Amino acid sequence: MKTLYFDCFSGISGDMVIGALIDAGADPEFLAEELKKLKIDDEYELGWKKVVKNGITSTKFDVILLDSISVNNADDHSHE
Repeated sequence: MKTLYFDCFSGISGDMVIGALIDAGADPEFLAEELKKLKIDDEYELGWKKVVKNGITSTKFDVILLDSISVNNADDHSHE
């Protein structure tokens, strides 16, 4: 069994964790397929791409919320 430790001395964000796991060998397509089991895949899109910043290559991972649930539309419903 392999063990992975996170040393989060100054915090950690979910998109950075998933990007790091993809760089470590996780299959992003498998993640996307597993998330479809939640049956909310019409509410978001996943995106990932290789980026280089200051000479360091990493994977940028994004969860893009679709317009139907965006914060901008928060006032489009009643609280009655």
